[in-house]
Amino acid sequence: MYQRQEIFNIIELFTSQKLINFYTKIFDNLDLSILPDKIPSKYGPNGYSRHALFRAFIVMKCEKFAKITDLKDFLENNLIIAQLCGFNILKSLPSYSVFQRFIKKLSNSYLKEIMKNQVNILKELGFIDNNFISVDATPVKANTKFNNPKCFANNKFSKNNHPSSDKDCKLGVHTANNSMNVQVLEDKPNNSKKKR
Repeated sequence: MYQRQEIFNIIELFTSQKLINFYTKIFDNLDLSILPDKIPSKYGPNGYSRHALFRAFIVMKCEKFAKITDLKDFLENNLIIAQLCGFNILKSLPSYSVFQRFIKKLSNSYLKEIMKNQVNILKELGFIDNNFISVDATPVKANTKFNNPKCFANNKFSKNNHPSSDKDCKLGVHTANNSMNVQVLEDKPNNSKKKR
């Protein structure tokens, strides 16, 4: 009886060693010094470690969870991963609202700074260099009727006909591959109207 209880208390048995090693390596090389770990609260306890919450969201992305509830279930079923994140597993794990509040209040500047630090570390270690520059040239079409293929508006492809809500947006058709790029003339004659 006692031996069986001891087996259930060993939390490493319920999570694969490969997964434990994966998250250990990620978290050991993650520099979160830019993010304040605890924010003092005037009205109550300090709450959970912000570093632990941040690491938990890294787990969420690595495991490809779409919802916070899936993350919470995963951490409750894999307590060693929750411990690697930085949570005290002898106490209750954060609730859904704690995760949601953290991700809503986390400033984008922290994410940019953490990403920049990680890229600099990889550059120093020689994993990446700055000999090549990569640019994402995927067009993001404006949400306007002129970019709708079913729209029959006049001057649909005119570069001078910008939507009133966004003067910086780009209009026009984009080809599926660069070898077939054809420029559409802006002042293409409109033959659809007949003169009477």
